[in-house]
Amino acid sequence: MTTHPSRPMRARSLAEKQQRRADILCAAEDLWTTTPYADLSMNQVASAAQLAKGTLYLYFDTKEELFLALVDSHLAAWITRAAALLEERRPRTPAQLADALLEAGQDSHSVRRLLVLLGTVLERRVRPELLQGFYQNLNVHLERLLALMPLEREVSVRVLRHLYALAIGWQHLSEQPQPQKFQPQKLQPRPTDAQTGPALGQGCVLSGGQHDADEEFGLAVRAVIDRMTRVAAPA
Repeated sequence: MTTHPSRPMRARSLAEKQQRRADILCAAEDLWTTTPYADLSMNQVASAAQLAKGTLYLYFDTKEELFLALVDSHLAAWITRAAALLEERRPRTPAQLADALLEAGQDSHSVRRLLVLLGTVLERRVRPELLQGFYQNLNVHLERLLALMPLEREVSVRVLRHLYALAIGWQHLSEQPQPQKFQPQKLQPRPTDAQTGPALGQGCVLSGGQHDADEEFGLAVRAVIDRMTRVAAPA
């Protein structure tokens, strides 16, 4: 019988299964940095994670379910970091609140990419009951964060809603290619929503790359929080 020493044995304990699941998510995310979502296959993920394809399907039925789990993991991590910073610092001003939320998401590019994917692809293709469970779990995490924010609950909800909208909108802009001279012989197919989401035309002056994207995103977040909390007294 031929053996495959480089391929991990089937996980048996709960800890092993959790580690195997984490390895799968890591492999999928690494692949996504170089492969458009539409071109990424479960076979590629299995190979990158050094698993048989059948083993991969013990953890995730579809690519969409796998990436929904990735969204859930990143959002839970961001909320946990944000909650810890809020609990430690007890911010009282809009600037202090913005500092904590932005510091929690210092490497927010991955989260923003996943939020775009969630709204353009995953919500349409994941089983409704799985999507419902995802949002129920997210609401539990968000309630913990809301309880720590130094504002009335309604204002805190509005701040997080605007933060979500900014994250998606800023990611759409930052993913667009730089304007180029018109070259008919080199025209490329228009990206689909599974790759980048709704796109501006390549010649639009609003399109741009990653230049200073995080810094400018931070400026936008600070401006919104300052405006939203200017007349809101601390709770």
